[in-house]
Amino acid sequence: MEDNIVVKKVEGGSIISHPPLFSENGRFIYVGCGADINCFSVSSGKLVASYTADQNFGRIVNLCFHPSDDKLLVAIHFNAVIVFWNLIGTQAAKLSKQQELDLKKYNVVNAKCLSRNYSSYDMDCIVVSYKLRATNSNDINIGLFALEEGTLLYKFDENLENLPHIWSIGGFEDVPYLAFAHKNIIYIYNLLNYKKNKIKLGSDRTVTVVQCHPNSNTLAIGDNTGRIVLYYNVMHKNTRSQTVYHWHTLPVNDVLFTSSGETTKIVIIFYSGGAENVLVKWFCENTETRHYLPRISANIVHLSVTEDNQYVAVSTQNNSIIIVNSQNRIHSVIQTFTWGVHASNADEFEKVFPAGVAFDSRSRSLVTNGLPGHIQFFSLDQSQLAFNLDIVCQNFMTRTRDQGVFNADVCLLAISDDSSWLATVERRPIGDKYVVDDVLKFWTFNEKLQIYKLNTYTSSVDRISNLCFRPSVDSDGSHMVATLHKDVYKLWSPYNLLEDEKNPIKSWQHEYTSKLYHNQPLHAISFSEDGCILAAAFGPSIVLKVLDDSDDFKTSLTHGFEHIRFLEFGKNASSWMLVAASSTRLLVWNVLSETLLTTIWVQVERLIADPMSEYMAIFTANNDLFVFTPNSRNVVYKKQNIFGNNDKSTSILWALFAPKSDHQNGQNSSWLDNSTLYMLTNQQELLKFEKTDTLQKMIETFVDDNFTNLTPLGRIISNKEITHTTNNKNYMPEFETLIDEDKSAFEILEEPAHLMLPLESQLERILLACLRT
Repeated sequence: MEDNIVVKKVEGGSIISHPPLFSENGRFIYVGCGADINCFSVSSGKLVASYTADQNFGRIVNLCFHPSDDKLLVAIHFNAVIVFWNLIGTQAAKLSKQQELDLKKYNVVNAKCLSRNYSSYDMDCIVVSYKLRATNSNDINIGLFALEEGTLLYKFDENLENLPHIWSIGGFEDVPYLAFAHKNIIYIYNLLNYKKNKIKLGSDRTVTVVQCHPNSNTLAIGDNTGRIVLYYNVMHKNTRSQTVYHWHTLPVNDVLFTSSGETTKIVIIFYSGGAENVLVKWFCENTETRHYLPRISANIVHLSVTEDNQYVAVSTQNNSIIIVNSQNRIHSVIQTFTWGVHASNADEFEKVFPAGVAFDSRSRSLVTNGLPGHIQFFSLDQSQLAFNLDIVCQNFMTRTRDQGVFNADVCLLAISDDSSWLATVERRPIGDKYVVDDVLKFWTFNEKLQIYKLNTYTSSVDRISNLCFRPSVDSDGSHMVATLHKDVYKLWSPYNLLEDEKNPIKSWQHEYTSKLYHNQPLHAISFSEDGCILAAAFGPSIVLKVLDDSDDFKTSLTHGFEHIRFLEFGKNASSWMLVAASSTRLLVWNVLSETLLTTIWVQVERLIADPMSEYMAIFTANNDLFVFTPNSRNVVYKKQNIFGNNDKSTSILWALFAPKSDHQNGQNSSWLDNSTLYMLTNQQELLKFEKTDTLQKMIETFVDDNFTNLTPLGRIISNKEITHTTNNKNYMPEFETLIDEDKSAFEILEEPAHLMLPLESQLERILLACLRT
């Protein structure tokens, strides 16, 4: 059993769980991703650094700067822990300390720092909203805590809704106050004496956003009808006035004030966004004057602004952050692992990545759902999004106030082993039902354009539940696709549409439809390694068909009454074996003798096979992993509870083995020699299993402690900042003795051109590195 295998995050996780935070100079933006902090460049959208905290702290719910020290970055975590990061130079950071809040039975929902200058207590504070753990209640409490000690100073009486922007603090150049809402009532507290006022809306309106102006006593609220109401002199009931701004049709998701102008005259400009996918810029002097940025990629969920109002960060529901300049034009985009966004209530379309995952050997990319109606190609070698491919080729329509709009999306995909063909299925749901036809498309890879182009379009009356390519069986790369339906499967194959010896044009046609098998439902299919045999699981029975034979099936294999959910043929030395899995057991069959070899009682949630070896992996409902070979009862590798005992909410949606670029055929010392096992979770994170060694771990620990996962460019910039601000002249040489200097020099050349330093400043390092290699 190998014990040097670790689970490593590749990409993914939410970067939209809270509003992003701009750096003081507006050049960088900080975003929580799980328990870590990612630092991105505003100009390029590229990741500059990552600061890693203890995963047991839970995800970050908000970020802010320390009220008394702008070099301290404060991260508030879900499990009521505050982490203080000391910013070094431009991007580097070092963990300063951590402090637990006095909330042992609660989880933090949101939090914002409050300076001692704006509080009745002579200390820096933090306003925290929180809720009871392990409960489905949406009742949120709010309290004032000491920032450094974590003790509760004041608890507000009312509960509030569990919405991301339902409370706010502001008025720091007038009367500091806290405002929050519960349904149609807005509560306003003076933070110096805790006197309370309230505003009540009409019974048919519900508050969705509360935003205080940072300097003045101006309060903005958004409601479920799309209105934005600005209240002036909100702390003085007798002189309070209001103005209504109404453009949004759907509920307002966020409102953002820009900073004030001159002290003699406050110029108020604010932004708003919702599910219309439009950023609206308002000018308070005229309710009819507004600027629009339409066709945002998804629903707007958060807004942030720089101190000088030059840039606005727009967080969208598809896990993207769009940087917009003061002219309302897109400046850059921060896009990591794209999330699918579906305007549907159907169960299948509420799943994350409903099309599953596939491997594209040409680009060495993991392929899955991306933008609505698209599939994304995520480069596994570069760990970044390569491109999105539009499958549906239709405009994405946002919903209306009265009814939902259901967009077609990709629900299945498969790629041939040589990546010359791509098959997709798209479906448009309506309510809890589906339209009659599924759309099956075949795409061919265009060598000249280096992209997949649509080749064949066909519709299927019967709903398609799965797709599977047959392995290439000869040198000319002949292919076949099997589509699963409710109780039959169909075989599709390409044919020459235009006879041309130099440039033949192929198209796909339906070739064969299986017969019903005792009225049993069809759940799984698998092709043998040589592509000659197809196995189909009808209920508890496995039917084998020789593809070159005209008979409907050769034989059937049955053991017990449980329905078979997964099928995989063995590879290499196990090619004559067939592995089947039901909900409670694993069966290994000898296809040649038609006998059952092994039965293992285990709850199987997913079964996958390595295309480069005979290894297979199963995942259980408890997130346990077992790696094995069909010809042995011994487990090659086992890891129980992959995500640990403290993480009960994470589960594995999809998994696959991706061949390594430097794989070698022959005897393997480890099951990870030729392929890497990737997992896609319901937290929308891409993880992988990889081997590690002691020296590598020591180096990574040193880098994390001193440079916090900086990129090559980030390390150089950070070291220049450290050189100018500290007297420690040996800091950089110590780093370079542990990290390969030659590799560091060449890494700079791999950076995008707009991120590279002037080449003449790096020539000496690069030339020396070339001479040493």
